[in-house]
Amino acid sequence: MDEQLVLTAQTLRLNPNVQRADMSGGVSVLKNVPARRYLTVTLDQWNLLRNFATPATVPDVLRAVILNRSCVPLREYYELILKAQRAGVLRLERQTEPDERARRWAVPLNAWVPIIFGWLSLIAAVTLLITRPFTWPAPFPAGALDVFIGWALLCLGLSAGSALAASTLVWGGGEIYDPKLNLIRPTPYFGVNLEDACMTSRLTQVGVWSAKFMPVTLTAALLWWYQPAWGLLHVIAVLVILRPGAGGVITPILSVLFRGQILDTHKNMSFSPNRRWKIRLKFGVARVKAVYVAARLVWGAAWCFLLLSVVLNATDRKVREVLGSGEYWREAGQYFAMAAIGSLLVFIGRPVARSLWVRSRARYREIVQMLHRWGAKPEEVSNPDAIARLLADSLIFRRLPPAERAELVKRAKPQVFKAWSLIRKFSDKSNEVGIILSGGVAVYRRMKSGRAERVLELGEGDVFGAHALLDTGRPEAQVRALTPVIALILPLEEFQQRVVAKLGVPLANDLVHKVPFLRRLSFCRSWHPQAVARFAQISSVIAYNEEETIVAERQDSHQFYVVYEGRVIVSRGKRILSRLGPGGFFGEIGLLQNSSAIADVRTKENVRCLVFSKADFLRFMTHNPLVGLQLEEISSQRLGHPLFPLNSHSFDVR
Repeated sequence: MDEQLVLTAQTLRLNPNVQRADMSGGVSVLKNVPARRYLTVTLDQWNLLRNFATPATVPDVLRAVILNRSCVPLREYYELILKAQRAGVLRLERQTEPDERARRWAVPLNAWVPIIFGWLSLIAAVTLLITRPFTWPAPFPAGALDVFIGWALLCLGLSAGSALAASTLVWGGGEIYDPKLNLIRPTPYFGVNLEDACMTSRLTQVGVWSAKFMPVTLTAALLWWYQPAWGLLHVIAVLVILRPGAGGVITPILSVLFRGQILDTHKNMSFSPNRRWKIRLKFGVARVKAVYVAARLVWGAAWCFLLLSVVLNATDRKVREVLGSGEYWREAGQYFAMAAIGSLLVFIGRPVARSLWVRSRARYREIVQMLHRWGAKPEEVSNPDAIARLLADSLIFRRLPPAERAELVKRAKPQVFKAWSLIRKFSDKSNEVGIILSGGVAVYRRMKSGRAERVLELGEGDVFGAHALLDTGRPEAQVRALTPVIALILPLEEFQQRVVAKLGVPLANDLVHKVPFLRRLSFCRSWHPQAVARFAQISSVIAYNEEETIVAERQDSHQFYVVYEGRVIVSRGKRILSRLGPGGFFGEIGLLQNSSAIADVRTKENVRCLVFSKADFLRFMTHNPLVGLQLEEISSQRLGHPLFPLNSHSFDVR
């Protein structure tokens, strides 16, 4: 299902068939019993999911947990929702799911039995493999019988391991699924699904994995002592079963003992922004434990030594002779270094190359746009087809019927302005409106001190010259070309009649003035144009006088502010924290933490701000996950610690 749809519009509810098992370290494993799917969460994450006991949308729950101060980090929140929905812990209305039935298993086995005998047999098998001379089977056809007997014993050992593991799992309170014969294998065996072990204690999990290898290692030790000719396949099987990588039985045992359960929100990312290599690396580092890494390295080195010993024994060479040779280490060191460098390049090469490609492509587009603006010819950009495409893509004119857009073009005339030329002066009376076909312009306001301050940068599809019509409080504006500009010039009355009258003054002002202002801001630059337009529509322009306090420290925060014109000072006590000009914003920390303001904000001169109410701000933020991530990151940087979850460092939280 579409990620954006799940995170913004779909109604989800907590599956009533969820079973919960508490583990050590404040971790719980949730099991969707009918579908046999599992989700590992923290206690805070489980409490968050319980908000869906009553059907709700993801934005509704996010607003609720922000207001009651129980929100987890937003990347974790969205990852949790997607993982829970795919595991069936959260379900859509009228969603159906498969029904996986557990099988009855009548013989339980105390976990200590396979742990003790399994590890004793493992030690015995490894010792014999290293110390006993290697025995090859007799030549064909006599040796074929030896290999066949060893193969049959190996099949029985693998089947017995699965059966003992199932008995151990039942003893620990787990369920058995999918018992079946796996016939299409080099070594056919009877197997069962042991995924339910994650719902049991550490002792049971170690016992289950120990039971898996116990019959094979025990048989290998006995054969290597009494009948080595039958043990060739068991030697290979022991090396494969004990391998330190994925699929080996020792790795999950080390994970259970030294790392514990891994949260599903920290692995195999589902939320698309979490798939970036930097984020995956961050989550990967977060789940690393030094003791576990050391145990994996020790086991990996031990397995490599075991493999080397078996190979050397099979070729009638001594381990001491090879490892004690300086020539061997000189040659092997080169190969080890090459393998390490190759692994590092494979690990970091792809994400680094992708990051460079994305940056290069964005830079290339900027250069192409700049060259197009400086080299555009009037006859190319002012032909009817090009103008029709431009107006159809414009947020302002796409709302008009095609016939109305065509009539608008007929009544306009193209005009060319040189780079850096003054298109409109402060003293000029606004009688015409320009629609930019190519190029960029800057709009300036005159402040009370007489200083001209740049407030807008406009590009293709934007409109200049409509300030007197749409912004009657500040009708004076100066417009200067930043590049060669080609524009359609339209009488102000025509623009008012054919555009403003159809859209309404508030919406026209939002699209003509607020949208170009907002999309230049750093935190809005990556938004979809429709999101920027919606953000502009929920804002109000409020003017403040010089030396007026906009926000007072420790007072309840109910708005989010973006400086539209002028400058403000952010301070705490007598200490000035920052000075913000047009595009600067404040108030988001108090809204996201549902707390009081953490600083004073007062004007340095006459100021106008775009003001967003708390309800509108939270509604917009919760329906736009990328916006929420940006605001959380910026707020965390300003605070000097993570914004979520709230802790003793958060303001007025006790």
